[in-house]
Amino acid sequence: MAVDEASGYVLGWFAAFVGMIGFGSFAVPIKGDAANSVDIDPLVMQSYKSLMCFLTSWLVLLLGQEISFTWWGIVSGIFWVPGGAFNIFAIRNAGLAISQGIVASSIVMVSFIWGNIIFREPAKSQIFAYFAVWLIMAGLYGMSYFSTAETLDTASTHSSGDEQKEEETLVPLRKNSDSFDNDAPSVTEPLEITQQQPIGNRRSILIFGKTYSRRNLGLLSALMCGLWGGSCLVPMHYSTGDTNGLGYVISFSVGALVVTIMLWIFRFSYQLFLLRNIKEAYEVLPSFHFRVMWLPGATAGALWSLGNVGSIVAVQHLGQGVGYSASQAALLISGIWGIFYFHEVTKPMIIFKWFLSASVTIIGILLLGYESSPAGPGR
Repeated sequence: MAVDEASGYVLGWFAAFVGMIGFGSFAVPIKGDAANSVDIDPLVMQSYKSLMCFLTSWLVLLLGQEISFTWWGIVSGIFWVPGGAFNIFAIRNAGLAISQGIVASSIVMVSFIWGNIIFREPAKSQIFAYFAVWLIMAGLYGMSYFSTAETLDTASTHSSGDEQKEEETLVPLRKNSDSFDNDAPSVTEPLEITQQQPIGNRRSILIFGKTYSRRNLGLLSALMCGLWGGSCLVPMHYSTGDTNGLGYVISFSVGALVVTIMLWIFRFSYQLFLLRNIKEAYEVLPSFHFRVMWLPGATAGALWSLGNVGSIVAVQHLGQGVGYSASQAALLISGIWGIFYFHEVTKPMIIFKWFLSASVTIIGILLLGYESSPAGPGR
């Protein structure tokens, strides 16, 4: 379907807005009570997202898109699936606001490097384009900071209480269990790299015999998500014809599902290597908690898929540097969820500073859009 330059420009920004809504809302079920009640494993939650991404991708056929496939979708899956798992771990261990601030800022940086430096996407002024990117990153950092500033003085005490409560309820699970059951037979996991052990009043993770703070690993995971997952739509630039734009959605979803399955095979193989027993290796794999998580998992996956379609169309019409960067203003949406739904921030002055930071991000996005050429890739 041919779209003229001006219409494509408007469509690209509308798609970026849709991407903001989807990307900004998908994390809400990940932080919800259902996920907390079963301490959902990041790869399990990512599997729900990948499955929903695959199932909903076929809806593009209703928009008149024909079935097409490119192997570049597998490459996108290699970037997105591990990045998505890193993001889930970050949300659940470092917090929604701070982790999404790191993710969004790093994705903006990575996307702009790909778009402006590598793909040489045109801009009216390189100086103002770079300035716009820095405004976006500064605003994202401000939103992230002020989302957690209210509890900085008491974060350690509050965290210790929550972590101790979670540790008291945490018991080993069998693969097919749907909830915690203190009477269920336990599975010994002495070598499992995600084993949790208390260190004083803090939760930690045992990795190859060494313990690490869950929060610090969560922050590192957020950075890894942005640096690695921020390139997930770059392969689309090498896809041509019917497999570009909306035509890339199905290829992306197939790639995501294939890579997710491969990660499960790798994880099972790793456990099999450690335990030398097929049954035990299977039993120590995390449960999907289907009865508890099917709705939150499906909701998170559907919302992320909505954001993904929006970002793909935005990148098609606005370019990698502008389209994907603009969709990362999703932190504005996730921050609103955090303030008005989760009540993470209640002090009026801090809320005002948060919205001030949000306005800086919006100004940066508008400036970046103004400096970009209406003609994007795939034309």
